[in-house]
Amino acid sequence: MSATTPQMLHSLFVAAFNSGDLCALVALYEPGAALATPEGAPRTGAEQLRTSFQALIGMKGKMAIDTVYVIEADGIALLRGSWILESSAPDGAPVTMKGQSIEVARRRQDGLWRFVIDHPFGAM
Repeated sequence: MSATTPQMLHSLFVAAFNSGDLCALVALYEPGAALATPEGAPRTGAEQLRTSFQALIGMKGKMAIDTVYVIEADGIALLRGSWILESSAPDGAPVTMKGQSIEVARRRQDGLWRFVIDHPFGAM
C-alpha cells in the first residue's frame, strides 16, 4: 500500500515493520532519504536504510507509532511520532525501546508521499 497522505506514513511503517517486510519499509522512503542514527552519522540512500532496518527487523519485535502531529505546506510535511518497540533479548528478557521521532516527507508527482528525512529520536 502507498501513502496518499503524510499521516499514512506512520501506519504503513508500523505495518511493514511488524510484518518483517523490509522491501515495503524501504519503499516508504525516497531513494536519497536520510535516517539519523544514535551514532551521529546519518544513513543515506536505499541500501544504507535497508541495512539499518534489517537490524531492527531482526529483533522480531512489535512496534507502535502514535502520530503527534502533521504540519503540511505545499507538498512538504513535518511529522512527529511517539513510538515504542517491544522485543526480547537473546536470553528472553524483555526489551523496550521508546522515542519521539521527527520526519520530513514530500509528495511526489504521482501524489504519493515518501519520507525524506527521518530522525527517530529527533524530538527528545
